[in-house]
Amino acid sequence: MRTVGCLVMRLPSKRLDPRLRLAWWLVGAMITLGVAVASFVTVTLLVLPHALAAGASAAVAVVAFVSPPLIWRRWRYEIRDRDLFVSHGYLFAVHKLVPFDRIQYVENRQGPLDRAFGLTKLLVYTAAGKSAEIPGLSVSEADSLREELSRVAGTMAV
Repeated sequence: MRTVGCLVMRLPSKRLDPRLRLAWWLVGAMITLGVAVASFVTVTLLVLPHALAAGASAAVAVVAFVSPPLIWRRWRYEIRDRDLFVSHGYLFAVHKLVPFDRIQYVENRQGPLDRAFGLTKLLVYTAAGKSAEIPGLSVSEADSLREELSRVAGTMAV
């Protein structure tokens, strides 16, 4: 439950796969490494204090370490009676309702990092374009969710 003004809003019940946090941490570690190398090369070439490079690298490392659990905690989804409810956000909460009668098609997408962690993302499209995205689902969960949404929306599965 979440209180918004005087209204009490029930958040969606289903969470993303915990392996997604590990994938996000890995991406953050790679970005941190890239920033560290670039910072030290720049500082060395321009003869600037090394504390500047260390500070930039430390700031990126802190954000890369702290962000994944916070973002993962906010991501939720649920298929309700007449719509798909997706809630996410980092600093700001975003709540999306996608009515079944507006859904054009549903697809699963899996990149190399997703494949390495055994995850996939579900994309829901309406006539206006991509309407909702649910990352970090197990392959079986994404397949069953795609089939369920396709069935209730009256569309053919991709």
